[in-house]
Amino acid sequence: MLLIILLATLRIPAGIYGSEQIWTDLSGSVLLLENRHISSERGSGGNLLSAQEDLFWKECPTGEFQRIVSLHRGEIFSAEYFSGPYSNGLSNGMLISIPGEILILDLEGTVQHSFFTGEYPGSLCSDGKTIWFVSSRDALLKTMVMATGTTDVVELCFSPTTVEYSNGLLLIGRSDGGYSVTEDNGTLFLDIPNGFYCHFSGDDNVTFTRCISSYGCEALAWETATKNIRTGAETVVPVQAENITLYDTPGDDPTVHFDVPYMHQRWDTPDWFDGSWSCGPTSCMMASQYYNRLTPDSIWCSYPDGHWSEWGNYIPTEYAFLGYTYDILGKSPGGVWVPGAHGFICRNLGGAIWAMMTLWLNQHGLDSYQLGTTWNACTSELNNSWTVVASTTSPYTSGHILLFNGYYDNHSVICNDAYGNQNLPGWGTLPNGKDVVYDWPGYNNGNTQLGISQLHSARSEVLSPACELIDDRTLGYRKLGSCQYWHEQETGYAGYSWWTYSTGALPDTCMVEWIPELSSEAWYLIETYVPASHASAIGIYHINSSSGWVTASVNQGSCSDQWATVGTFFLSPSSAMVRMGDYTGTQGQYISFDAMRFTQQTSIEDENYSSNPECFRVSQNPVRNGFPIVFNLPDDFGGTVQIHDLAGRLAAETETSVVPGILPAGVYHAVIKHGNIHHSVRFTIIK
Repeated sequence: MLLIILLATLRIPAGIYGSEQIWTDLSGSVLLLENRHISSERGSGGNLLSAQEDLFWKECPTGEFQRIVSLHRGEIFSAEYFSGPYSNGLSNGMLISIPGEILILDLEGTVQHSFFTGEYPGSLCSDGKTIWFVSSRDALLKTMVMATGTTDVVELCFSPTTVEYSNGLLLIGRSDGGYSVTEDNGTLFLDIPNGFYCHFSGDDNVTFTRCISSYGCEALAWETATKNIRTGAETVVPVQAENITLYDTPGDDPTVHFDVPYMHQRWDTPDWFDGSWSCGPTSCMMASQYYNRLTPDSIWCSYPDGHWSEWGNYIPTEYAFLGYTYDILGKSPGGVWVPGAHGFICRNLGGAIWAMMTLWLNQHGLDSYQLGTTWNACTSELNNSWTVVASTTSPYTSGHILLFNGYYDNHSVICNDAYGNQNLPGWGTLPNGKDVVYDWPGYNNGNTQLGISQLHSARSEVLSPACELIDDRTLGYRKLGSCQYWHEQETGYAGYSWWTYSTGALPDTCMVEWIPELSSEAWYLIETYVPASHASAIGIYHINSSSGWVTASVNQGSCSDQWATVGTFFLSPSSAMVRMGDYTGTQGQYISFDAMRFTQQTSIEDENYSSNPECFRVSQNPVRNGFPIVFNLPDDFGGTVQIHDLAGRLAAETETSVVPGILPAGVYHAVIKHGNIHHSVRFTIIK
């Protein structure tokens, strides 16, 4: 485990031990008692309990069981994962929760009693007679009478995340990142709009830390406030923020995890644009591209290292897709107003508007709506391999949009964080936000603990792995060209396909590449599925065979809702590809791009392809630039020779030879159709 401790001036009050102040840091992974450094294990500052002149805390070491540590006795309890320790309302024990149960431990860590809950609460407390616990499953605060084990619900007007008891009052963390002090029946007593590490601090006071300055989603300055519950009087102390801890994420296998393409809101958008406010648009873009919706619009990004970004240009620039034009201007840092996804989602606020996020996702072909804030709502989406876009808070931000793409049973979530990894120093300065692990509200597994303001579904049909059948709903299907020219229809193989209008001149405006996963080098029958509508052109298919590029054509107008034969070709698993563009030589016809099927053949006796027969060859190969290119053709051949470059584009067409100077130096494929057979030969022009 990589661990660096920098004991700097950042100290956030986390509790009291006797007359000594307990401190932690933003990560909750440093524990200080006055000036003594007690622990630097992950999570050590997150759950603290003082009882009978001893101090207890939780540690979450990477790759090991979680444990409770005593200041005087060392480790007293361990389990794969648990919540706690919490006060049991008496001085001779503590509460913890494990999946399905609440346990009472004595101060030696021995289990004294258990209560069945049927769920895994993340936060709990007690007055010695009643246990209050937060149900993340239902987003409710519940009570349990210790004498009988009976449970009830405390009616609240918000979703709770944490709970603490003192002198007849409850301090309840809210999912929106604030806190409320209530009577033990839930009656509101005091509202704290925002903060973290809030706790009762004696003499009718609560102490918490809050953000007082931010730039976009990033908090820049903090202060610690102590507020009197009765009078509302408040005193504040500035907090100097420095990075304290650096540690690994868990190494255990997650319960659910699926890969989502990653984008950084600052470093994967154009150099001229400051994406510091674009966490919402960027998270929505990652969700969209998980389902392969928009075509690449690649740009070169200079920072922090030079690289290509396929979709970052959509964030601040105007584009059109599926009949919608994203030209609404939205505010970005420095008072710069931009269109694109940022303008549509952020508008005049600069930050993401929830309703605009769901509308943008729906307009891009996803099913999106607000899910609420419960763990069950989140995991039920993730169990179906659907992404979840989440509005969150944390000690590092008072508002930030994330994309969830997995979880652990211990209530940690796997995220693509568009601003980077909040667990590590330098959040926002590094493109390290892919598959980071954060903790669900109220749960301490040693990662940054989130608040959940709202969850948004982002559903579509999950792409299947590439195989010998490639479709627009599988991997290996790659749309290219401006997305404004692409149209989707609910017809074709598996119920969907894409179409556009054919063009009469090269180069292609729109193109699809089908890249199969083949088991071996062999002959394959290639077939394309032609949908029942928007398919009238003669499609020109370019096949990357083992001997080079070969061209075949299919009259889509003669087919309807059926497979059509492209031809049989010798293919290699490392290079097999079919490519078709919208160029047909005739403008304005419908041309569809649906599924492509590759079926391995056991015999080629009746096949219709020859890679380089003696009857078709180049008389000199290679040929020096400035000399004619002469083809030897079958005696009865009366057609034309089509010459394509390595990209599959038609470069020249002739009956017998190509005059000098027409083609620049390079590698080409010449193709003829002799009867029902396509013949191909590869040749090189040298300088």
